[in-house]
Amino acid sequence: MQTFCPNPNPNPNLNHVPNVNPNPSLATFSNHNNNCLSMQSTNPPNAPVVVPKNVSTDTNSLGRSRRTVCIRRGKGMKETVRGKAKNETIPALFPWMKNQRASVHSKQYLSENNIHTIKGKVHCKRCDHEFELSLDLEEKLKDLCQFISRGKNKWHNRAPRVWMNPVFPKCPLCGRDSSTRPIIAKNKKEINWLFLLLGQMLGCCTLNHLKYFCKHNEIHRTGAKDRLLYDIYENLINQLVPGFLSKSWCIYCH
Repeated sequence: MQTFCPNPNPNPNLNHVPNVNPNPSLATFSNHNNNCLSMQSTNPPNAPVVVPKNVSTDTNSLGRSRRTVCIRRGKGMKETVRGKAKNETIPALFPWMKNQRASVHSKQYLSENNIHTIKGKVHCKRCDHEFELSLDLEEKLKDLCQFISRGKNKWHNRAPRVWMNPVFPKCPLCGRDSSTRPIIAKNKKEINWLFLLLGQMLGCCTLNHLKYFCKHNEIHRTGAKDRLLYDIYENLINQLVPGFLSKSWCIYCH
């Protein structure tokens, strides 16, 4: 007797039956893990884009640093570190002072304009008295030039001791010797350079004051204080008497 078994697959063209997982819960857990891994490997569509720190997103700053500022310098202007223009022209606070930083008029100009006395403010440390001291231009300049001509070859481009430790004038009120000190303005552009030169009191200036003078007169600013002080004395006399180092200057040397 022949027995017929019904075909479980009604479609006769499908001869392969896929494998069925006997445990459907394990299949669901595996599919969930696979979906989590695929989500971690790709960024969601609304996630912010992370840009590396060394990559600049500023398209306007390509090819230059953000701190660099391009400016156009005009006449009498000087570029500073922060990109701002600094005006080299300043108001002249004294009649012997030019309208440029750390510069004085020549002796010829002063003589033509009847400027023969140089004044400056002095303070006494003993009696706390402040007064104005007057220096004769012709007399003090001659004394200074003769002093330089006698000792210049011995100093080796260094200021002598008397310039480093100046001899100060007597106070007219208390009569104490070497008790006075010149009053140096806090604002460097207001320093009375010619008064300090003729009184040979430039040694009272700090190193920052001296470097300020060197900066605006194109003098090398590095070095010991005695070297800077020597260069400043020489530069100021050259401003006052052009051709200081030439032989034609011997009128003040004898």
